[in-house]
Amino acid sequence: MPLARTTLIRSALAGIAVLTSVVYAWGITVRPVHNYYASAVRSMAGSWRAFVFGGFDPQGSISIDKIPGAFWLQALSVRVFGFHDWSVALPSVLEAVLTVLVLYKVVERCFGPEAGLLAALVLAVTPIAAALAKSQISDTLLTLLLVLAAGAWQRSVLDDKPLWLCAVWVGLAFQVKMVQAWLVLPVFAVGYVLFAQRRRIGRLLVAGGVTLAVSSVWIVLTLLTPPADRPYIDATTDNNPLSMVFGYNAAGRFHGGGGWRNLLSEHTFVQIGWMYPICLLAVVLGLLWTRQRSGFAMWGLWLAVHLAAFGFGQFRHAYYVIVLAPAVAALTGAGLVLFWRERTSRPWLLPTVVLVTAGWALLLPHQSLTAAVAVLALVAILALMAARTSRVAALGAVAGLVAVLITPTAWTLSTDSHVASANAANPSVGAKPRKPHLLSKKDRELLDLVQRADTRYALAVDGAGPAATLISQAGASVLPMGGYSAKTPFPTADQFRTLIQTGQLRYVQGTVKKPARTVPQANVNWAAEHCAEVREHLYDCAGV
Repeated sequence: MPLARTTLIRSALAGIAVLTSVVYAWGITVRPVHNYYASAVRSMAGSWRAFVFGGFDPQGSISIDKIPGAFWLQALSVRVFGFHDWSVALPSVLEAVLTVLVLYKVVERCFGPEAGLLAALVLAVTPIAAALAKSQISDTLLTLLLVLAAGAWQRSVLDDKPLWLCAVWVGLAFQVKMVQAWLVLPVFAVGYVLFAQRRRIGRLLVAGGVTLAVSSVWIVLTLLTPPADRPYIDATTDNNPLSMVFGYNAAGRFHGGGGWRNLLSEHTFVQIGWMYPICLLAVVLGLLWTRQRSGFAMWGLWLAVHLAAFGFGQFRHAYYVIVLAPAVAALTGAGLVLFWRERTSRPWLLPTVVLVTAGWALLLPHQSLTAAVAVLALVAILALMAARTSRVAALGAVAGLVAVLITPTAWTLSTDSHVASANAANPSVGAKPRKPHLLSKKDRELLDLVQRADTRYALAVDGAGPAATLISQAGASVLPMGGYSAKTPFPTADQFRTLIQTGQLRYVQGTVKKPARTVPQANVNWAAEHCAEVREHLYDCAGV
């Protein structure tokens, strides 16, 4: 490659990286953290026991409802810089920027540097990518690890290398988002069988074993650790990590279904859906017209498998679609380069692509920059159709690129203007703002009272929700009975009473509910009957 062209490409990539860093990092000092996960990160930063097992509270009594892989980096950041909104969010920003750069390399390896730059640019201006980069949701790290896996898979296919590195990345992704990380396995397996050069089955079997081994590390460690020496596993009735991973976080996600309705909703569409027409055309025409079939097939399968999984599953949050972003960006970049190269033999192709993609954006009810999209698309189509020189064609192509990217870019930039009021529990563009959970005057008065007692736990509460603000904002040693859902049977009645009778717990907060439907409610009812009510719903169990 000529030196001038290499310098230009590197400069363009550096510009995309700088732009991405600024957009993604803007506002992380004022963005509210996710109270539940922030509590866990603060607890994990202060205790190696809580760090390893994902303890939600400072004492590491109960875990979060996931494998804690995504929060290890955040806890290390807090351990180094102290607990702040920005120190919690910093790893996510770095992960998101790295994903853009790694995707460039993966796409460039198969489709060329121009396609790589376009893919990096499209991912950088994908709205949900920007929204998640400013949060502490685990899907950002999941996406990075899966793109790294795609790069390793690509080297295996194109260079006849073993698949073990791809398997390692998928196994590490499992530590972040559990079974969701395995959705790429059929993509990589089918693609490898179709396009690898030799030793296909043996390498696939080895890769499968490596994936299973790396994926199992945290589960095996937790199973081998005596229950008394680790937190109770949240979202389980048997304190078993297998139940949490494969029951609550896998089989439980398909109970009831209904994902198609959410996947096709207006709110979810604006996060990721702007380039779907280009992606479809890229897959079909790329498989028919090019020799880079392995790349088009892999990214097309990636998109199809995830769309199917979300459609048939229980699709709770719009931000889940971030995992579609690498495939959308890669297919868009590769597709646009393919369409440009075919402009001489098929002059109708690029104008059709601009017309279909711009029309797709205009027909959907997002009410954003419709006039600008229409004008730019018209200029692009006329220039491409009337082009007699490469310069005019390039002008039309640039206008068309701006026409299809301007709306998602506007949504991406909107994450900066709304960052301080963003919904930390459901980070996405267009989400209704939610007030951050900060310590109120009532909370401070409560802590002033309960922390006077020299006990292991300052307070026990019904569920992780009431505990989260006290832990994340003050680092208070609160016992979250029932965990995230307030339904996990921990602590048992005997454990609860033992904590009180041995002086490890003095105060209990909660509303009496009869009949009690959960173990935590039964504990609160017991405290109401045997302890003195010193404030509304607050019971002092000293001397009981």
